[in-house]
Formats: sequence, C-alpha cells, structure tokens
Amino acid sequence: MPESWLNEELHPYYRKALKIEKMLVDEHTGFQHLQLYETAFFGKTLVLDGIIQLTERDNMGYHEMIVHVPMLAVPQARRVLIVGGGDGGSLEQVLKHASVQEAVVCELDRRVVDISREHFTGFGDPWADPRAELVIEDAFTYLARRPGEFDVIISDTTDPIGPAEKLFSDEFYELIAASLTPGGAAATQCEQPFFDAELIKTIYATAQRLKKNPAYYYAHIPTYPGGGIGFMYLSDTPWDAGLGKPYPAGLNYLNAEVHTAAFALPEFFRRDLYG
Repeated sequence: MPESWLNEELHPYYRKALKIEKMLVDEHTGFQHLQLYETAFFGKTLVLDGIIQLTERDNMGYHEMIVHVPMLAVPQARRVLIVGGGDGGSLEQVLKHASVQEAVVCELDRRVVDISREHFTGFGDPWADPRAELVIEDAFTYLARRPGEFDVIISDTTDPIGPAEKLFSDEFYELIAASLTPGGAAATQCEQPFFDAELIKTIYATAQRLKKNPAYYYAHIPTYPGGGIGFMYLSDTPWDAGLGKPYPAGLNYLNAEVHTAAFALPEFFRRDLYG
C-alpha cells in the first residue's frame, strides 16, 4: 500500500508534508473544509481549508506562548476573550490562571469546537469548566459590543486568507485595543518573519499607534510554515512585566529563558521591523 502524505502549500514557493496514517474527519462545515488526520509522529492533526492548524505533538509552543505572555503581564486577569480558538487549546491554558473568573471563546464555526472536543482529549475538556463561555459569532460584531471589558484578549486565528484576512486589518486591531481594560494586554497570531515580513510591519505600525508597548515575539512549532510562528503583543503594559512571576503548573514549552528569548529577533528582521 503506497504511503499517503498531507501536503500543505500555504505559500507558492514552500511546501511541507506530514505522513498520514488515517483520515478521521472530512467535511465541509458551511464555513470551511475541516479535516482531521491521524499522522505519524505528530498525532492527530486539524486542517482547515488545507492549512494545518494544530497537532497533538507540537501545539504547546503555540498555545502556551500566545496565552501566557499577555496573561502574566497583566496583574490578576479576570475576564479573558479568545477570538477563534475553537480547538480548546488556548482555553485550556487561560484556565490555568486562578485569577480568571470568565473566559469567553468567540468562535465562528461550532463544528471546530465539537470535533476538537471529541478528538483533542489532551486538552482536558476545558469547555466543562464553569468559567468558560462559548459564543458562536463573528468576532467583529462581538468586539464592537464589548468596549473596555477584557483584561486579556487572545486572537487565536487562522492565516490571512479569504474571510480571515479581516482579522489582520487595522479595524480588527482597533476593536481589540478598544475592548481591553486600562493596562490590559492582547496577543495575536501574527505570522512568520521569513514569509510575512511586510504584513507584520504593517500590523506593528498599527499596534504602535494603538498602544504604548507593542512587541513581536516568536515560537518554534515544526508543523507551521518555516518551523515557527510569531505573535503581536499589544498593550500599554510592557511584556516584561510578566517576567519573574510564577508560571502555571504543567507547561511543556514556556519557561523563564524561553519567555525572554522569544522577543530576541534575528538581526535581519529586527532591523527591518524596529529600524
């Protein structure tokens, strides 16, 4: 029997592939083409419109970094919003913080939640936590009704393709900034320095206009293009306000050294982004 491979071509000049062991789910949800594979080495792998979203093996680099950097920077974050995040991985990390009283997940596609809840059991079913609230709604309309309500906002989104392009727009960042409490912090999925430098520069310029202490940081995730992904930190509170605080128990990626090093950018990109 010939080998089967999951090929991802997010960029026309770059391709990666994971070895498939079994197809578990393959459906069109009404919003997107959702597939779930059992893959060799990386385990269960969620794919939306042909793009890998997460795997069991390496999701901790993404979820821990997008969540805990802003959560640690804000003293006693009580109300948290996750935009997207229907797989539950970011929600699991948010709920590790005892200060959290309410964690809202605003997800457009209910099937992402249902399928992930069934298959990504390693997240421990965070949806059952009484602090968790699921809202099935477009994030734009939801944020427009929530000015100044959240201590932390996590924008756990897909890549800027098709309808998701608006989640990387000035308007979206303005909504995020307006929905934070004073001193609150946000972190957004913000693509990859080698492939998306111009987009990141545009977003950073917007972030500078909206908040005093924006910064770009980075994590190593082998199944994302180029082996990693970046995040935009958006706040009047400096990101390093989170250093020296105790980390939640049970982390597999983030520690004090990684926390600091994530903001140390390669010189070609640091020069291009910060001047």
